[in-house]
Amino acid sequence: MAILTLLMVLLGGIIAYGGDWLGRRLGKQRLSLLGLRPRYTATLITTLTGCLTVALTITTMTLVNEAFREWIMRGDQILMELRRNERALSQRAKELKALQDDVRQMTDELGQLRSQNDALKQQEQDLRGQLQARQAQLAQAETHLRQVEYLLRAETERVRQLSAQSQQLRQRVATLRQERDTLQQEIRQLEQTQQVLNNQNSVLSRQSIELTRENAQLEKQNQQLHEQNSQLEERNRQLTERNRELAEQNSRLLDIAAERRSRLEQLQREVSDLLKLVNIRIMPIAVHAGEELTRVAFRAGLSEVRVRQMLVDMMKQAAEKARERGAAPDSDGRIVFIPEKVVRLASGEQVTVSEAASLETILTNIRASNEPVVAIVSAVTNTAKGEPVPVEVRLFRNPLIFHAGQEIARTVLDCREGKDPFAQMVAFLQGAIRQTAIEAGLIPRLEALGAQPTVGEMDAAVLLAIAEKARRCPGDRAVLIARARQDTRASDPLQLEFEVLPLSASAGHGG
Repeated sequence: MAILTLLMVLLGGIIAYGGDWLGRRLGKQRLSLLGLRPRYTATLITTLTGCLTVALTITTMTLVNEAFREWIMRGDQILMELRRNERALSQRAKELKALQDDVRQMTDELGQLRSQNDALKQQEQDLRGQLQARQAQLAQAETHLRQVEYLLRAETERVRQLSAQSQQLRQRVATLRQERDTLQQEIRQLEQTQQVLNNQNSVLSRQSIELTRENAQLEKQNQQLHEQNSQLEERNRQLTERNRELAEQNSRLLDIAAERRSRLEQLQREVSDLLKLVNIRIMPIAVHAGEELTRVAFRAGLSEVRVRQMLVDMMKQAAEKARERGAAPDSDGRIVFIPEKVVRLASGEQVTVSEAASLETILTNIRASNEPVVAIVSAVTNTAKGEPVPVEVRLFRNPLIFHAGQEIARTVLDCREGKDPFAQMVAFLQGAIRQTAIEAGLIPRLEALGAQPTVGEMDAAVLLAIAEKARRCPGDRAVLIARARQDTRASDPLQLEFEVLPLSASAGHGG
């Protein structure tokens, strides 16, 4: 600007000197224009020369210097914006100081929260270990309980069988007792008739001895039955006691299982609380990491004012795209923002780079580049609906990739019966053309997670034209050639036009 100002002063002086010389020369020749006297004619020519000097100077500066042209067109507005920006800068400086204090305080709180988070993670691991151990103990207790229930059922069945045997023995003892009573009555009858039957004494004596022996045997058998009955009653008592102990043990195991289930539910609630403390997100994702929001191309040689305005427009476009996907502004009203970065300098000092500093760096890199570049705004992390989107701005070279009419790729169509030329064309579009464009340097667009990056746009008219060319496929085989419809740079969407030739004619056409 200093050099241009100096040139403007020199040019004004030269033109003024030339106008003065011309006026004196014309005054000496005493020329007359428009019926004026020679003196006034010289004054008019000198005045017009001065006006021409100013007009030529302003026109030259406007054509040569873009900043001067911007000043001429928007000078008052720039001054008002400058004063407004100075006031805003002063206010932002105060806010920045307050924010830095808040950041330092929040950094301290973040350190404390990280320590608490680490402690909570350790506690969660310990609780998970305890939960696994308790689950293993509960599984063992349930296995033992099933074994005890199986033994209890077996013992219950055995007690039932022994009870049946005991009942049978009781019935048999009662029968023997009845027989013993009958025999005793017969003995008494024999003793009463012994005096009467003296002549039969020897026979009766032998019978009495035999009956006495049988009675002794019956008494011995009765005693054995009494002993067996006592043993059965003792065994029944032991089984009843064992059954009672098993019932008590089963009750205790059920109480332990209930207590452990209650403890397990408590541990699950504690784990749920811990998961809430570590802020697990359950909202749907609005913008995924790496998704492109917008891209802006910058040609070489733009002024600083123009580049700055384009960067502002770029952030507005990205914010509008993020709003359409469900993002919402933060407390500062920003829907998209460039997160602060901590950079370590060569001296070891750490410097925090704000969004404004990042944009200034991007502006400097664009201005320093001597070739066209493109800026792509993409999301840094996954962002839930209702939250602002952190973004990053990456710069890429934007050279001319394809000229208008340049061939991009070609393929051979099989038009025989049973084949589908249109499906072959679609596969050609999605395969060879896309791969060739990316390899040539076209920057693909990633507009949704899981979707394949795209390199171009295809409207309905082009698709209908392709379908018509496929229907009119000449011969059994034909060559489909894809060409660029217009000059295409690395950041532009690829627009195509197609040509279908017979296979025989395509060889000569290619030659």
